Amino acid sequence: MRILQEAIKTDAAIEYQALATPAPGITSRYFRLDRWCLAMFLVVVDTLALAETVVIEVWEDLINTGATGAAIGGAAPTATATITANTLATVVTVTLATVNVGDAVVINGVTFTAAAANDFPNLVFDQSNADAQDAADLAGCINAAAGQAALLAAGAAAYMGNGLITATVRAGAVVHLTVTEAGEGTITVTSNNAGRLAIATVQAIALLEVEDSALSPQDSWVAINLVGPATAHASVSLMRGRSRYEPVYLATAANDTDS
Repeated sequence: MRILQEAIKTDAAIEYQALATPAPGITSRYFRLDRWCLAMFLVVVDTLALAETVVIEVWEDLINTGATGAAIGGAAPTATATITANTLATVVTVTLATVNVGDAVVINGVTFTAAAANDFPNLVFDQSNADAQDAADLAGCINAAAGQAALLAAGAAAYMGNGLITATVRAGAVVHLTVTEAGEGTITVTSNNAGRLAIATVQAIALLEVEDSALSPQDSWVAINLVGPATAHASVSLMRGRSRYEPVYLATAANDTDS
């Protein structure tokens, strides 16, 4: 059996940090691609509020200093992605604050509505108590059989048959929404009142993959660039594959293979 370490070279491109740097944002160090055919950056972003975005680009250069680095494609980048708050995320929160009757949160197209008493079979949660109790009732409504059935029906086509989402209240009046099976779906959430039902992204993921042929003829090094709000955070890993040589791991503090 060929282990992954023999097929893929993995490196930390950007350590977890705040995106507090103004444009042109945060740029990783440059990694060589002349020994590989493919590079894929895994970007994990957190703490995005309503309407905030993180713009991601793969940059190229002919040397590893980045002195002449620029986005692949130049002024019209071709290796780019944008993460938008509360859209196709992996973890989202809903914070309740004096929710009114008729307030609603929409999760992957399924609407959960506040009323003076709950009615879980009809996707209705109770808003008549303190915020923390209302949050617990919203979580209960989402996790109830009718809520899960509605989410599954809405997500079956979009998420390869796995549309289930789990809701938990970890503290106060904040409901955490996660995809029930890790890595098997995303969450898009909106509400009809951003003050009483405030939505925020706790985790969202982007993948950007480039072939060596996408680089300009003179360039053989790649980096990742992030531009986003100062309150957001991100970390980036790089995986390079289809090597021209078998990868050698010389940069790890510990290593183990169980095969």
